[in-house]
Amino acid sequence: MKVIDFYDEAENLKIPIKLSYQPIVKGGRTFTVSEDIKVKLSDGFEIVIKDGTITDLASVPKFLWSLFTPIDEAFIGDLIHDYLWIDKVGQISHFNNSPYLARKFADEERYRWRKKLAPKKKIKNFVTHYFIRIFGRPFYDRKFKIPN
Repeated sequence: MKVIDFYDEAENLKIPIKLSYQPIVKGGRTFTVSEDIKVKLSDGFEIVIKDGTITDLASVPKFLWSLFTPIDEAFIGDLIHDYLWIDKVGQISHFNNSPYLARKFADEERYRWRKKLAPKKKIKNFVTHYFIRIFGRPFYDRKFKIPN
């Protein structure tokens, strides 16, 4: 099991994470985590992203890939964000039954990890974070499917 702590130095976080490409839908960009990853978040809470967890990492539509690549050195932030959204019920419970606080924390946690691991990608980190904050609610509520 990989163990990753938010408070480690950024260099220590650049460790290999095993993913396998699993195109579930035609033309889709879907990956499966190939080993358990234990992550200590910025608030001290620990999560375990289980082997077999399915993710698309950053849900960037194809027409924007030339501006915002969906996978880069800070993709662990995207993986954590996907996990926190998948574990929505557990996260809402962790935040005293507040869906707003659970989603806000997940979005801000992604932004924290991205800023730490990809500090030179300020524009991408900023734009994608605020896009998620502004337009993410219907996707979090599962009223819409995230396009990839």
